[in-house]
Amino acid sequence: MTSTNDVGLASERIQNATEVDLNEVTCSTICENILWKPLSCQQCETHFCSMCIRQWLDKHPNECPMRCTSFIERPCSKFIARQLAKLKVVCIYRTYGCQEVIPYEALEKHEITCGNQLVTCIRCQLDVPRKNLAQHQPVCQQTTAMSLDRNMVHVTCQNDSKKSNSEIAALKAEVQLLRQALMARDILADNNKFHGKNGCEDFEETQISSQVIHELAKLRVRCAYASNGCRVLLFYYELEQHERVCEFESIPCELCQYPLSKRSPMAEHTRRACFEYMRNKNPSGIQQQLMILYNAFEESQAENRRLQLTITQMQKEFRDLNAACVRKDSKTSKK
Repeated sequence: MTSTNDVGLASERIQNATEVDLNEVTCSTICENILWKPLSCQQCETHFCSMCIRQWLDKHPNECPMRCTSFIERPCSKFIARQLAKLKVVCIYRTYGCQEVIPYEALEKHEITCGNQLVTCIRCQLDVPRKNLAQHQPVCQQTTAMSLDRNMVHVTCQNDSKKSNSEIAALKAEVQLLRQALMARDILADNNKFHGKNGCEDFEETQISSQVIHELAKLRVRCAYASNGCRVLLFYYELEQHERVCEFESIPCELCQYPLSKRSPMAEHTRRACFEYMRNKNPSGIQQQLMILYNAFEESQAENRRLQLTITQMQKEFRDLNAACVRKDSKTSKK
C-alpha cells in the first residue's frame, strides 16, 4: 500500500507550517515536496530527497541536478535535520480514518504499523484496514465458501439445463409428430393457407364435431410444469383442471422473484431468506448493507420481546404485591 516512501511528503501534510520556513526544507530542484530522507551534493550543498536523487542518477549517472562537475553524496546537514525534526506531519492514511499527527522522525515507523493502512486479504483480494483484518477473515471465509457453493450450483444448473434442453427437444419432436397426425386426420389446420386450400373464403367459428372431441379425449398430454418436476401424464380434458392445482407450479416472490414451490411441505420463505437470496444474486454493497440493517432489526425485535417479557413479569409481581397489601390492610382494619 502507498506510503510516504513511495510518494514523498507533500507540504499540505505539515500541521505546524508557520513554525518552520518550508522553503528551507523543500526539494525545490526536483519534486518540490518536503525533503524526505534527504541527501546533499558535496560540492553545491543542495539537498534532495533520497528517492528523487536516486531516480535522477539512474538517468544522469554521476551528474548533479545543479550542474556540478560530478555528484558526490553527502549526508544531510545538521541545520536541515534540526528543521525537519520540528515538523508535525499528518499520517498518509488519514483518508482511511487515521487522525494521528506524528513528528517527522517517527513518521516512517508509524506508517509501518498504522492500523488504518489498507492491506489486501489473501483470500478475497479485498483491501481492508489492518486493524479490521482479524475481524474480516471469518466473514471472508464464509463469503469464499458461499462463492464456492455458488460455483458448484452454477455447474449443476448448467448440467441440469443441458438435460432439460434435451428433454425439451424430445418433447418438441413428440409435439411435431402429434401435430402431423392431427393434420393428417384433418383435426388441425396448419395455418390459414392450409385452411384456404379447403376452398373456404371466410373463417366462421363453429363447434367441433363429436369425432374430433372423441379423438382429443384419447390424447395423453404432459403437464405444463413438467420442467419443474411434475411427471403426470393426463388425458386431454383433464389437463386444465390438473394445472390449476399442480403442486409443481412455481410462484415468484413479489420482492426478490425467487420461485416458490406450492409443493407440501411448502418451503419457508422468510424475510431473511428473501434478503439473503437477493444478496447472493447480486452481492453488491447495498445488499450487504440491507443484510446488516435487517440483522440489526431482528436483534432489536428480540430485545423488544425480552423487555416486554420483563415488563409483563414486573407487572405481575406488582399486582401480587398490591394484592398482598390489600389483604394486610383488610386484616389490620378488622383488628
